[in-house]
Amino acid sequence: MKVVLFHHLQRGNAAQVARHVCQALHRNRMEVWADPKCLELFEDMPFVCYAPFLEAVRDADVAIAIGGDGTILHCARHVVGTTAKLLGINTGRLGFLASMEPDQIGEVARLQTGDYRVSRRMLLQGKVMDASRKCIREMTALNDIVISRNFSRVAEFTVSRNNVVLGEYRADGIIFSTPTGSTAYALSAGGPIIEPEFSCIEMNVICPHALSARPILFSPHNDLQVNCRLRGEQDVYLCVDGEKPTAFLSSHTLEISGSAQTLDILDLSGNTFFDSLSRKMMQSLKDGKS
Repeated sequence: MKVVLFHHLQRGNAAQVARHVCQALHRNRMEVWADPKCLELFEDMPFVCYAPFLEAVRDADVAIAIGGDGTILHCARHVVGTTAKLLGINTGRLGFLASMEPDQIGEVARLQTGDYRVSRRMLLQGKVMDASRKCIREMTALNDIVISRNFSRVAEFTVSRNNVVLGEYRADGIIFSTPTGSTAYALSAGGPIIEPEFSCIEMNVICPHALSARPILFSPHNDLQVNCRLRGEQDVYLCVDGEKPTAFLSSHTLEISGSAQTLDILDLSGNTFFDSLSRKMMQSLKDGKS
């Protein structure tokens, strides 16, 4: 079994955890691959093989992301389109996408025995079209695609479903999320919590200037279109899974639908979605109880 590591070594104890993971994988007779940038970190582990992550993951069985939710999302972007399954080990703060904590590293032995659960997650497919209907950008998201204006200033957004206008909104922006992303930005914007293996597209309007704007759930088979009207500066941006935003012009159209691709996330520790929800999302409420 070929396992490739993806990690954020500059944060917290990720480097130490990465070393422990390599040792555990080797003890269980798995092939360990890492990026050449990690040669110094693993110099005393001659069993580690090296190749750039994008190259190594092509024929890997498992990709292990070590870090916080941002690291796991970034890893997922590169895993999509391969046959590798994704395993997240949390070394960040919340780590809601991670199924394991550092004290559970020994559970990686289950990769060899097949004693694990696979959670298949839907993805969003997005396209940016210019005024001539030419596609100028394509994107895939595990969490969300967000279109919003800078500095909390409102813009006018028109949302259509299958090219029929659904609504017009004056707001700071709009979030389109997967069920996986329902516990991220969409939750902070007032959206519902959705079981991650469900299939739907969630739309949330960010700070709408209206009492009637509410979250909407769409079938992933729908094609959604978004246009934006601005009277002044062109300062609307598009952000995919928290990556660096890019400019979105009033001449652009954003098209969103469910992707034909999916992502398999591994759970080796038996932590269900609702266990994580209770432990990580509700902990602040529990800590406040007298």
